[in-house]
Amino acid sequence: MNKLLMILAAFIVITAVPCGLMMMIKPDGSLLQLDINLINHSFLRNYFVPGLALTFFAGGVNLYAFLQLWKKQKTALLWCITGGLMMIAFEVVQIAVIQTFSWLQLVYLLCGFFMVLVALQLKHKELI
Repeated sequence: MNKLLMILAAFIVITAVPCGLMMMIKPDGSLLQLDINLINHSFLRNYFVPGLALTFFAGGVNLYAFLQLWKKQKTALLWCITGGLMMIAFEVVQIAVIQTFSWLQLVYLLCGFFMVLVALQLKHKELI
């Protein structure tokens, strides 16, 4: 089960961090071919803030969770729960802001959900 958590965290990290950085480098979304019209009706003027959140909150926390799992640290499962919740929160806010839903958002929601679920199950086994 730890390997599954490592795979999920690694998947989030290797996809979220580069995409978030590209959103910060080119806040108009052009590096990722993002349509600026997706956020025109929101409080956002460009993709810099979502890129920042994706890189540090979703990607950074999951990177730390991955490293904690790799080092077999006692706090690894708590960081996995946090990383999964960060991914879920990012996607929920994204869906609310752009008012659109795609299959890729579902993939990331499920990754976050399964990270939380598996980590909670393993944490429960630790307590028994």
